[in-house]
Amino acid sequence: MELENLLKQRGLKVTDQRKAIVKVLKDCNCMLSARDIFDKVKQIIPGVNFSTIYRNLDLMSRKGILCGLMVDTGVSLYGLHREEGHHHHLVCKGCGRSMAIDYCPMSSVEKELAKKGFSPTEHEFIVYGFCGSCGTSGRGE
Repeated sequence: MELENLLKQRGLKVTDQRKAIVKVLKDCNCMLSARDIFDKVKQIIPGVNFSTIYRNLDLMSRKGILCGLMVDTGVSLYGLHREEGHHHHLVCKGCGRSMAIDYCPMSSVEKELAKKGFSPTEHEFIVYGFCGSCGTSGRGE
C-alpha cells in the first residue's frame, strides 16, 4: 500500500518527516533506534529536530505503521510494521544492531497452541547474541 494512503487510512497527515522516517526504515530494512533514525532523517531534512522525530515514531507506532522493540539495553528500536502480523529479529548485544530474519518458528508451535484452544493474532521472535563484527564475546575478538 502506498505510504500516503496508509497514513491517511490511519488518520495521519502526510508530512515530510513521516515520509523521511519511512524512507530511512525501508532503505535499511532493519530496526533502528530513535537517535539513528533522527541522524538519517537529518540528512534528508537538515532542519528537523529530535523531538519531532521521536513524537512521530511514537504516533506511527501507536497507529500500527511502525513496530517498536525494547532491547535489553533499554533502547527502543523501530521498524516498519509488516502485514503478516509478526516480526523476527536478531539483536546484537554488543553494538545493538538489529537484523530482520525470514525464519518463523510459529508453525511448529501452532499445533500446541490449538490443543489449548489458543489462537494467536501476532507474535515476535527475537534472538539476542553477537553479530559477526562484535564476535562471540561482544568485543570483536
